[in-house]
Amino acid sequence: MHKPTPDAFPQQKPVRTAQRVVNLAAVATAQLQNRSAKPSSADASSEPKRVDPLRMELLEQLWITMVETYGHRWTANFGVTPKPDHAWAKHLTGISGRQLANGLAALSSLENDGWPPSAPQFRAMCLNVPGLPTEEEAWDQALRGEYGHDAVCVAAKHTGTYDLRTARPDNKGLRKTFARNYAVVRARAVMGKPLEETIPLGIEHDHKSPMQVQFAHSHQQARDLMQAQGIPNDPAQARAMLLAKMRIRRDNHA
Repeated sequence: MHKPTPDAFPQQKPVRTAQRVVNLAAVATAQLQNRSAKPSSADASSEPKRVDPLRMELLEQLWITMVETYGHRWTANFGVTPKPDHAWAKHLTGISGRQLANGLAALSSLENDGWPPSAPQFRAMCLNVPGLPTEEEAWDQALRGEYGHDAVCVAAKHTGTYDLRTARPDNKGLRKTFARNYAVVRARAVMGKPLEETIPLGIEHDHKSPMQVQFAHSHQQARDLMQAQGIPNDPAQARAMLLAKMRIRRDNHA
């Protein structure tokens, strides 16, 4: 297949208006959310789930929106069509369809002199939850007891609302505690998890990111639920129990 040369690209077209970007992002949002809601064959596997680069179908939708929005400014830098091993696919590893839609919707308010965002910049846009304050803003709100988002309120409760209301802004110890709690609650907001769950305590905070702490907490909840239902943690034992309930005998052929 003939690869187009830079001379074959059309001349720079005017960057689409903000309203055009909003319309494109709205269409992409609906398509991405529908795709991300479909279960994949990997979800049905009992093997540990591997975090792969952004799925090709999502990468293609991203490319379509970016080309329509930025034209030659996108294709000249990143190409006309996406590839599975493209740097953007790797930078967006772990991003879901809903999060990708968040990033596309944020393009209309991007102040970048009409140029597309970088891959790390766009990843941050995907992970940003609309209306979620920064850590600095959240700290100020917690001290005043005026919460601009439920995540700030939850983090304040875990830290101690009385301590916060009576603390000085330069209280480093309390600030560190609040920052840790807010980071965990913020990670839950990004992941779409309930905000009100307890925040696990322990030394793991010293060497794990807030997202890793939340994942570990979710996995522990799953293990606790399995134990309460009498489901063995060992895969072989769980399989044997399932076969027994279905009255299927495998004997030596298992």
